[in-house]
Amino acid sequence: MKKTRIKLNFFIVVLLASFTVSSCLLDDEKTDFGKGPILAQFEKPSVTANFIKDGSVTPYNVAITIIGGKNKPLNEPVDITISADPSSTATSGVEYSLAATTFTIPAGEMSVDAVINVNTANLDPFDAKTLVLKIDSSSESVSESNLAAITLQAVCSLDLNGFVGTYTAVNARFANPLTATVELGPLPNSLLLTNIDGYGDDEVLIVLSTDVVNPTITYAGDANYYIYNHSTYGPVWATTLTPEQSTYNSCDFSLNLEFKRCVSIGCFGGSRVVKMTKQ
Repeated sequence: MKKTRIKLNFFIVVLLASFTVSSCLLDDEKTDFGKGPILAQFEKPSVTANFIKDGSVTPYNVAITIIGGKNKPLNEPVDITISADPSSTATSGVEYSLAATTFTIPAGEMSVDAVINVNTANLDPFDAKTLVLKIDSSSESVSESNLAAITLQAVCSLDLNGFVGTYTAVNARFANPLTATVELGPLPNSLLLTNIDGYGDDEVLIVLSTDVVNPTITYAGDANYYIYNHSTYGPVWATTLTPEQSTYNSCDFSLNLEFKRCVSIGCFGGSRVVKMTKQ
């Protein structure tokens, strides 16, 4: 009889403990689900913004968004204030100005754009300045990641003739740099490069994109413009990997090249990397 009573009491204790734990878990889930704070933060913590140095004042948008809660738009607006953080190297009234410092994310929306007016005349293509924006307050809450660094990079209008001349070419194949030459090519926006791969008379034909904000390069090599003549496969020419892997600088006329070598029946493995600086 005594043993039966002990077993029964133990069963009741275990049952009550299980019920208590289950209740706590249910309460926790009910309390936490969708009830986290709504945080304001910048959509991107850092970005490089390119601007043609043409003397204009150009607006640039920086998105501010809300996260947290159910990650859905709210039924009421969210008011946000921002400022330039002291860590900025860009100066207000010189490289930029803020169109406003208070913004409202409308009800039913998730983001709003802060507008920077960039004075392109005062941007130095060789000494880019960075504006660091900071979220100071929000009618909801502010994220711990409340900064956004915007590098204001100047680029120049495309002057194809400016690329013509003698270059120092650093080729990954050689310990010492090569001396290369650049002249205008036969195609629109094209340049003919000589001795970038160390053969003396090797030729690589490239085509520059006209978008200096996104300066990419493609290779137009064929049997007429080739690196060298292979004893078995014939002419070896330069071919594009992706346009983004080769770029140019429209201000100092430098070229950063990466290409693969191809023949009529296919391409060799690996790639050539060459960085060219105008002398």
